[in-house]
Amino acid sequence: MSETLSVPADMDELPRIFQWTEEIATKATLPDWTRYALLLCIEEAVSNVIRYGYPDDHRDIGKDKVHLTLDWDADAATLTIEDQGVPFDPRELAAPTLPKTVEEAKIGGLGIHLMRRYAEKMDYQRDGEANRLTLRIRRSAVESR
Repeated sequence: MSETLSVPADMDELPRIFQWTEEIATKATLPDWTRYALLLCIEEAVSNVIRYGYPDDHRDIGKDKVHLTLDWDADAATLTIEDQGVPFDPRELAAPTLPKTVEEAKIGGLGIHLMRRYAEKMDYQRDGEANRLTLRIRRSAVESR
């Protein structure tokens, strides 16, 4: 099965995206841990697209879009996020140095690391002017890790 959603590249759209995701997760009977991983990955990926993929010199208000496709089967949910923003392959980002103490910890910078952790597979393609990020999250991925 497959569902799609296209929204303006605007942080105000995140609640709509989360609601859409929750509805599909319910329809697909995704386990809670898969639902959580999916929501976390969507939040990180989409917020990064909005913040960094469409900087002021690349922004076209009203035309900038984020397209999401969620496919699912008995084994996994597969999320594809497409945008026309600045090219960025998250697989090329170096793994972060994790803090050893709470005092060393800082807010932010772990989103892509978390996406790698929860997704069984992460693929990226630049197709013409489009970024395409695909994440496969197994129904049992979080539980087994």
